[in-house]
Amino acid sequence: MRSGAVNRANKLEACISTSRELIDARLHFAVKTSSELSDVERERIWNIFESNMHLFYTASSFGWDPRSKKEEMFHPHARLVLFAYTIFRFEREVKQDVVYCYELQVTEESRRLGVGKLLMGSLFDIGSRWRMKNVMLTVFKANSAASAFYKSLGFDLDPSSPGFTEEDDWQDDESDCDYVILTKSIP
Repeated sequence: MRSGAVNRANKLEACISTSRELIDARLHFAVKTSSELSDVERERIWNIFESNMHLFYTASSFGWDPRSKKEEMFHPHARLVLFAYTIFRFEREVKQDVVYCYELQVTEESRRLGVGKLLMGSLFDIGSRWRMKNVMLTVFKANSAASAFYKSLGFDLDPSSPGFTEEDDWQDDESDCDYVILTKSIP
């Protein structure tokens, strides 16, 4: 069941614009719905995703299923911040309104420049504007670079994560599950 805030946010058809500081420059970028993307933008987004994530999905319990992943990435409620990119939706998770980050992908040559932090910051800004409570995401345990990045931003293991216990470590290899769900409150 969706809340009023999630329903209002999902009715947005116009682009949301935002700006962030990155290495002495102010970048302006738009948030688009999947229906607003050109074929060229869709193809570029897919190519970055495939380059970054193919091996993780192939080795995971999810398996590599391009058709299903494209349906998720380009879902009518999916929003994309186009600078590198992040894909998110306004969702209702465990009785809380959240910004759920489905993807955060940065090209290899753009890593370690603050782009990922900038994109996550925009998700927090957008979530705050639309009165969401948390930003949530899923990360493969095998993706140690992404896990370290999210931990550095203050994300914690969410109680809804498979096999969660109070003492859980994100990299707990004893769990049957190959991913964790992380969360951070929106200030």
